[in-house]
Amino acid sequence: MSADEEFGRLVGDRLRHEVSDIHADRELAGAVRRRQSRRTWTIRASIGAPLVAAAAAVAVVAATAGSTPARDSDTQAAPPNPLHVENLAHVQDMTLKALGSVNEYVIHEKNVLESGYLEYWTDRSTHRYRADSYSTLVQPPQGSPSKNRAGGTQPETGPLHLTHSIAGTGTPGDMHYVSVDFERKTWHTDHDTSQPPPLEVPDILDANALKQAIDEGRMELIGTETVGDRETHHLRLFATQRGYQIDLWVDSTSYLPVRETSTVIDGPAKPVMTSDYDWLPRNDENLAKLELSPPPDFVKE
Repeated sequence: MSADEEFGRLVGDRLRHEVSDIHADRELAGAVRRRQSRRTWTIRASIGAPLVAAAAAVAVVAATAGSTPARDSDTQAAPPNPLHVENLAHVQDMTLKALGSVNEYVIHEKNVLESGYLEYWTDRSTHRYRADSYSTLVQPPQGSPSKNRAGGTQPETGPLHLTHSIAGTGTPGDMHYVSVDFERKTWHTDHDTSQPPPLEVPDILDANALKQAIDEGRMELIGTETVGDRETHHLRLFATQRGYQIDLWVDSTSYLPVRETSTVIDGPAKPVMTSDYDWLPRNDENLAKLELSPPPDFVKE
């Protein structure tokens, strides 16, 4: 099975809520690694440069329910749609501009799954990342048959625990990795020289990729919402050529992404993936989170 097929199978498993099929963490580790090579390291030369205004072809939400139109049409205030268009254009433009500063942060991303979560730490300025997989699924002994729902058997579960960690450095076509399997107590290194194909879901942390997705689809401004303790603007992007609806919540002050969900259009209502973001200063404490060293008693494969 090719790397792309394996990654596609992982996404399909999530879509069908077959998270139990991902208990074989060797496969998960490979999928995580390839996801990073596709998404995290789509670093473009124009990052940090002034960004052009967002596309004008956008859709807007309907006016707030319950509003009463003025009686005198000659003195009636401007209809709400132009105001919404201006707000959308402003939020869209500010979000694209904010993404020009991604190199100034250590980006923390968390993807919650049914059986646990994936956690990423990324420093784009030095082309480094680390990914950690936490799961309640118990890895079966090596060589034993896999258990999954498709086979009619529930996988064995236990306490939430760290199953895999992967640290990488480099750019697409020249990526070096260290991978640690905490369940089998093994580790290995790898050098990936393959070029990743385009993502099905655009990288919303890349200003150019996000703008291209906007140009290919359409975006709506849903409104202002609170995510955790942060006030955000909720944007909805229909990336129609990719078949995905992306909901994006950006901080109302910094305009950096706070949360992202990806949902298959005409598919299940539950998102395929939900990502939460924190934008951390590039200090010693946060940069140390990118380091990965295998425990001394682990066996190198």
